[in-house]
Amino acid sequence: MENPYAHVAATTPSTPEQQRTADYESAIGPNTGYYLKRFQEFDAGESKAGWHWPAFFATSGWFLYRKMWAIGLLNLFWPLIIIVAVGLTAAILRPESSAALAAFALLLILPSILLPIYATALYWRHIRNQIEDLPPGVASVPEKRRARLERNGGTSPGATAGVLVGAFFFGTVVLGILAAIAIPAYQDYTIRSQVVEGLNLASPIKHRVAEHWARNQSWPHQSDLGSDAPIGKFVTSVNVASGSIVITYGNAANTNIAGQRLVLLPGVTNDGEVVWACANAPLPEGVNPGDGPYGSDVPDKYLPSSCRTPR
Repeated sequence: MENPYAHVAATTPSTPEQQRTADYESAIGPNTGYYLKRFQEFDAGESKAGWHWPAFFATSGWFLYRKMWAIGLLNLFWPLIIIVAVGLTAAILRPESSAALAAFALLLILPSILLPIYATALYWRHIRNQIEDLPPGVASVPEKRRARLERNGGTSPGATAGVLVGAFFFGTVVLGILAAIAIPAYQDYTIRSQVVEGLNLASPIKHRVAEHWARNQSWPHQSDLGSDAPIGKFVTSVNVASGSIVITYGNAANTNIAGQRLVLLPGVTNDGEVVWACANAPLPEGVNPGDGPYGSDVPDKYLPSSCRTPR
């Protein structure tokens, strides 16, 4: 009498093509029909590009679900990597051009475009690698071969859910830390750019003060130079007092510098050349300072390095 529980040995494929198909079926798991057809097309040399909607709507989730851990984790943390890279670049290089911002935006969204296009091809390569990496002792035994591919392939819904939940909490903590660092740093950066506006407005007035000294050998007041004192978005006035240029911040300026002043103090070298000291920085040694005010109410951390108190 035939034993209904007897184990039936796995059928050995007779051709390499049949073996490859059997391996694909063992390794793919759910949706074998869809992926098997695409894998066979790739084997025949057809284009690897093709849109994959699951990989578009849940990019990292799909790659993790299909056990492509490296791609899934890298894409999961890609926005965080880009944010850190942008922060470090801004701190070191301070890029201000729209081209730099566009480059970072492109890097941020690029995986969301490329990965769905090549998701199936990447999965095909992943499965092919699993098949090619089978140990000889496993590859030569049909039952072991199938079992190994089913174990290493297939899907991992439980592990995927765990990784995504863990990544969510980890990302929340990291983003909180980055925000605590980046927000004050960005505020300081914007205030420094507002301070620079005042220095730019004062630049042509420096030439007029120097010309007045060259003609009259005396330091001018605002009335000597005319009443057209410039103002800006972050500057309420730029006035001259005994040669010194007094910049007062306000209008749309940050509250940390609104109402505060920054002074450019002139001085004359032995050769009669007019040089300037910005805010808290001293005049060069041997230079005779002007008669006007000097210094700054604006904290050093908001000033350009050339305007800060020497250390």
